[in-house]
Amino acid sequence: GTGGDWTESNNSNVPVAVSGGLTFQSVSAGSRHSCGVTTVGAAYCWGLNVTGELGNGTNDNSNVPVAVSGGLTFQSVNTGAFGSCGVTTTGAAYCWGDGFLGNGTLMTSKVPVAVSGGLTFQSVSAGLLHSCGATTAGAAYCWGLNDRGALGDGTNTDSNVPVLVSGS
Repeated sequence: GTGGDWTESNNSNVPVAVSGGLTFQSVSAGSRHSCGVTTVGAAYCWGLNVTGELGNGTNDNSNVPVAVSGGLTFQSVNTGAFGSCGVTTTGAAYCWGDGFLGNGTLMTSKVPVAVSGGLTFQSVSAGLLHSCGATTAGAAYCWGLNDRGALGDGTNTDSNVPVLVSGS
């Protein structure tokens, strides 16, 4: 066919390798960006970068992986709609991109910022309007918008820092 059929477009219905020759231990696909952690713990992101969700200090979109700023060594990274969060090998959580970063502000950040509270995380999940993490002690904490009780703390009060999920 001609024009816009699937096989002649830029889209692919078969797997394609991520550019750059990097060796990943894990990847996470967000709404319009993706991130991965290499086997040596370096985080890379690619795709849309309107709010700094690639974490490389710019708002430039990238169709190849770009290194996340800060020289941190990650065990995992999770992508949300307009932001990303990761856990370092020491259990510190960092977020970057749009708004709900857990650092006490509603500012966006083009580079990773530490989640407040000094908690040691085993995992984090970046959402659209809130994020959550599980600590190494097994407690759950969330931060962000809470108008529907998404933070799980028994209130509908938004929080710019992690709050303990009830029952954790």
